[in-house]
Amino acid sequence: MDKKGIAEVKKCFKKEDCRIDRMVSCFVNEEGEVISRFSDSFYALEDKELFKYCELFKQSLSGKLGRNLYTLAFPLEEENEGGKQQELYQLLQSELKEEALYDAFFEKVRKDYPIPGKHLLLLAHGVYDVPKKTTDGLVLEDASENVYSFLLFALCPVSLLKEGLCFDQQSDSFISRSEDFVVQKPEISFLYPAFHDRNSDIHELLYRCKKREDSLDAVPESLFGTSLPMGEKQQKNCFSKLVEEILQEDCTFENVRLLQEELSELQNKENEEEREQSLLKNQVKALLEKAGATEEHLLNFSSLYEEELGEKNESLYLENLADSTLRLDSDNVHLRIKNEVSAILESRIIDGKEYLLLPISDNLECNGISIRRRLAEKEEQ
Repeated sequence: MDKKGIAEVKKCFKKEDCRIDRMVSCFVNEEGEVISRFSDSFYALEDKELFKYCELFKQSLSGKLGRNLYTLAFPLEEENEGGKQQELYQLLQSELKEEALYDAFFEKVRKDYPIPGKHLLLLAHGVYDVPKKTTDGLVLEDASENVYSFLLFALCPVSLLKEGLCFDQQSDSFISRSEDFVVQKPEISFLYPAFHDRNSDIHELLYRCKKREDSLDAVPESLFGTSLPMGEKQQKNCFSKLVEEILQEDCTFENVRLLQEELSELQNKENEEEREQSLLKNQVKALLEKAGATEEHLLNFSSLYEEELGEKNESLYLENLADSTLRLDSDNVHLRIKNEVSAILESRIIDGKEYLLLPISDNLECNGISIRRRLAEKEEQ
C-alpha cells in the first residue's frame, strides 16, 4: 500500500461517517485469561464510545511505511486450504458473524503474543463503497466503482489510571476519581486485505507495530506465515555499509554528498507524487554510479548487495535512506547543513591536510552573538 491508499482507508473511520459495521473484542488480563468479551453491531454503541473507537481505528493505520507500517505478502503455501491466508479470508467472508472463527483468531493471538499487563484485542469489519475517480482526479461520490470489505485488528494495552482529584466540567469543580482502566493506543494492528490501486488485494495486508522490537517480529510469522522486512535503522546501516564497501578509497566527501543529493531529489519527487518509492537493486546501482562508482567498483556489487540485504534482495524504502540535512560527525565536530545548500561546502587539500571549507555569510552568529558584522568592519579599516 502507499500513502494515498492508506489515507483513503483512514477516511472510512470518520466520526460522522464510519464504515465499520461490526466489531468484536476480547479483554485479557496479565495471565492471558479472558476477562470479558464483546460482540455487537458497531452502530449499537453510544456516540461517545463510537467516536473513541474511531480514533483507535485511525491510530491503527498511523505511521510511515518502512518505519512502522509494512505491506506484507502471504507466501504461496499459506494460500492453500488450512493456510493462514485462507483463515483470514474465511474470517473476512464471515463478516464477524461466526463466533467460532473469531474466537479461534483471538485464541491464536493470545498464545503467540505474550504482552505484559492487561490488553484489549479488537477486531472490526467494515465495507467501503469505493467512489469512482475520473482521469483528472475528480472523485464522484455517488458513483461506486467497487466494494472494499475489510478487517481491522488492533491490540491495545490497557493501563490503570490512579485515583485522585480531577476537574469535572459539568459541576465546574474538582472531584475525586476512583481507579479506572483506560485503553491505550494500539501496540500492533493490521488491515486485511490490502487496498492497492483502489481495489482489494487478498494476497497482501498492511501490518503496523508501534515500535520495531525483536519481541514483535515473531507476530507476523505466527499470524501470516511471513516475516517483517528490515527495519528503518537496519536498512540505513546496510545501505551505508554497502556504499563504503563499493566506493572504498573513493568514498570521499564529494561522492557521498552527491549520493545524498540524488536521494534528496528522489525524495522530493516521491513527495510530489504522494507515493512511497522503494529502491530496487538496479536503482541502488544507478545511484552509486552517479556518486562516482566506476565499473571496477561495481564488479562485486551483486554479491555485496546480497550479503547486506539477504538472498531475497529486498527493496529499500527511500524514506529510510534520504535525510533532510547533510550530517558530518567526528569525535569533536558535528555539522548539519540543509541539503539544498550543501554544495557550498567544499573539500580541499591545504599543506597536505584535507579541510572542509564553509563560506561565511553576512549573517553569522556564535552562541547567539553576531560576529560577521565585526569582521566586515575590521576589513573596511
